[in-house]
Amino acid sequence: MYFALVHYPNILHKGFQSFRQKFDPYSELLPEHVTFIHPVPEIVGQEKLEKHIETILKNWQAFDVHFCILEKTWDHWLYMGAKEGKELVVELHDEFYEGILRPYLREDLPFYPHIGLGLFSKEEYDFNNPTAQLTLDKNKFKNAKKEFEDLGFEYRCTIDKLTLITVNSDFTECYSLRDFNL
Repeated sequence: MYFALVHYPNILHKGFQSFRQKFDPYSELLPEHVTFIHPVPEIVGQEKLEKHIETILKNWQAFDVHFCILEKTWDHWLYMGAKEGKELVVELHDEFYEGILRPYLREDLPFYPHIGLGLFSKEEYDFNNPTAQLTLDKNKFKNAKKEFEDLGFEYRCTIDKLTLITVNSDFTECYSLRDFNL
């Protein structure tokens, strides 16, 4: 089992939802989200993790973010990246990885504040091997990116609440455990 910390934006746009269902293989597992703590093993301990999150958030207030930049990552995900507010998402993410979570910071993987839209590799994504070399499905990616651009969708939100979630070991079940307000 793993713990993660996310913000759930309230996106009601039907085109956005349809796109994610079509291209994100994990859309049924986890609604659209902005990740602040990537999956860390349960050995961290829920109570210790909750106290750590509370301590960090004491110094934070709600802040606005504008997601409007389409980006393809090295592992062939299409993301809607943050433009305004990006620095604050990165700063908060980095603060969470101080203290008890320091051993779990993946310095080999860059952190991009984003909302995931879809995966465009020919192979299946493996959460347990995130650095695996995947092959881009170029045509599928090109067509999907155009499809999303044609939606003309961008999203502004206020990061005012984060949700601690648990995900099982094979990434097939996800549950919300607790909300934290900024």
